Amino acid sequence: MTKGRSDDEQKAVETILRALAHRLQRLRDEAAMQALRGEADPGVEKGLDMALRELNDLLPRRKRVR
Repeated sequence: MTKGRSDDEQKAVETILRALAHRLQRLRDEAAMQALRGEADPGVEKGLDMALRELNDLLPRRKRVR
């Protein structure tokens, strides 16, 4: 995923992607709880889960969010 970036730029990109992944993970967990309470459609959780998987594919294996 380097695409000609310097080490500092690559680290910044990974940091931003990792922060976004953590945010998506938190939103997915909130959507799951809302779905259990019947406040939100279960499809929201599935969509957030798909987005998190795609984002994890962009990150190096050692920095992926579980």
